[in-house]
Amino acid sequence: MNKKYTTKSLQQLLTDNSIEHTKTSKHAQLLYQAIDAGILTREDMFPTKEPKPIDPKYEYLRSIRRHPRKVIYTDNETGETITYNSIYKASIATGCNHAFFLNRNNQDGKYTVTVE
Repeated sequence: MNKKYTTKSLQQLLTDNSIEHTKTSKHAQLLYQAIDAGILTREDMFPTKEPKPIDPKYEYLRSIRRHPRKVIYTDNETGETITYNSIYKASIATGCNHAFFLNRNNQDGKYTVTVE
């Protein structure tokens, strides 16, 4: 049952199962009575949610944030290196598309990118 129970519907449910309750009972009290009596279960009240299916072509986008890989961005002319903790941070800082960093040991003219 994947439905929300109102106070009136819970009162009716308890009455139909000949369980005593007062008209002034609060919603939570009625729920506890129904669960204690075995009329409702926790699964009825809180159904388990199935995870949304992820399209395989977008799966790698989730991995660049959850499993970061170190990126070393080296300037070929000056020899200066900048190290980023993840492909995501490197793509934001440099303005390059993340796909640029997925190709390991990529060279972009004056820069060399190494992904570890």
